[in-house]
Amino acid sequence: MLSFSEAKDVFRHLISMHMGLIKFKHYTKNIAIVRNHKCSTTTMLSYVAQALWNADPKEEQFYQNFQNERPGIYNKARMFEEFKDELLEADLRIALWRDPVEKFVSGFNHTMSNPANKNLWIKSPGLTNFLKDFDVYKQNPNVADHCQTNTARLGPDRSIYTHIYNFKHVHKIAELLGVPALDTHHRKDNTMRAGPTDLQKLRIKQVMLEDYVNGWC
Repeated sequence: MLSFSEAKDVFRHLISMHMGLIKFKHYTKNIAIVRNHKCSTTTMLSYVAQALWNADPKEEQFYQNFQNERPGIYNKARMFEEFKDELLEADLRIALWRDPVEKFVSGFNHTMSNPANKNLWIKSPGLTNFLKDFDVYKQNPNVADHCQTNTARLGPDRSIYTHIYNFKHVHKIAELLGVPALDTHHRKDNTMRAGPTDLQKLRIKQVMLEDYVNGWC
């Protein structure tokens, strides 16, 4: 049986999966923001909720919150090609991105270090074995969402965006929306764990190759 914290993690994933695009009107502008996992999107959601319904900055925002407060602004498609046309209709089109190696490792730590996912391991736990069998692990929707390339969510063409921010500059979205950027709910990042070896980085770059081709790096 799952512990309370494990069950909470499973619940969080179930209610957050397949949320690819947030599109809303703010003052006179139609704004669209792509939700790119492991790129401070939890913080971004908080900023949007504060701007739209004066949400508590300390409260984590889920799909259901948006459905209750502002129905219809969340496109549940996962991949760029599924919501591309809707994105292009917006006046402001915002992308959050992250270094591909950092993004992959953060997604690995987020999913495979979660006790709720311990049964996913087919060999001894570790980044090397994860990379060796990544084609198997990515069949899991949680792994696929959190370890996918920037390109999968943002598309191959950077020029379609009016605003592009590295995840470390997510506060610029708060400035754009006119909400405070401090004291906002965010998930603890896990990038301070042991970093990948040079050989592991090389394999990750192969997995994330399209990001290097498309300039999301």
